[in-house]
Amino acid sequence: MMPVSLTYDDLLRLIRVSVGVALFAAVSILFLRWDDLQLAPFRILLQTAFTAIGIPPLLVLAFSKLAWTREWLAWLLGRRMVHGLWWGELRTEFLPAHATKPLEPIQIAFVIKQTYFFLSIQSYTATQPAHSTQETLIVEPRSARAQLQYVFEMQRLKFAEDKITTGYGDLRLTAGDTRLEGHYWTNSPTRGSIWLDLVTRTCDGIDSFADAQRIFEEHRNRKRLLN
Repeated sequence: MMPVSLTYDDLLRLIRVSVGVALFAAVSILFLRWDDLQLAPFRILLQTAFTAIGIPPLLVLAFSKLAWTREWLAWLLGRRMVHGLWWGELRTEFLPAHATKPLEPIQIAFVIKQTYFFLSIQSYTATQPAHSTQETLIVEPRSARAQLQYVFEMQRLKFAEDKITTGYGDLRLTAGDTRLEGHYWTNSPTRGSIWLDLVTRTCDGIDSFADAQRIFEEHRNRKRLLN
């Protein structure tokens, strides 16, 4: 089962919005059924209460399934958006034996799936996929600084290896929520930096580096034509 990726503040906002929507619905129903309320107040109040009570569970169900791609909804609930295909570079500080300079940057893609409750991260390079096992999106309330923090796992099969590597990433959301940049560490042990730019909020069906690269190049070519 996928763990919930909510902070305490996220949960409080959802509760407040759910209660507010339920109260608004109750008042609206009573206003529309004002004449009925005068004739049978107990029955109308009971029906209205049952209707209002049913709204929060429906909102919770909807927010657990709805892809987090709507800016107005993200603004209303204060839940920043990271859903989408992201493309950029990984720079490792690992220095192979007998090497005199660091390795060249590695192209990397992130496919991030997000609802209000859940986050999942799948990363791809040309040779190595990885996936997250724990994720959280933390927003510092005073500065509005957003950090995407995650634990990831990848299986290394290259050169007849059969090894599972785990690591941790901490990326800051910047540039109007269209860039992720920060660092990662693994138990290899290695470390390095990552920067990623948002390509598109639509990321269904992307399950390989080739898929991600194709969509990235299509968007880049389209942007060049428009410019």
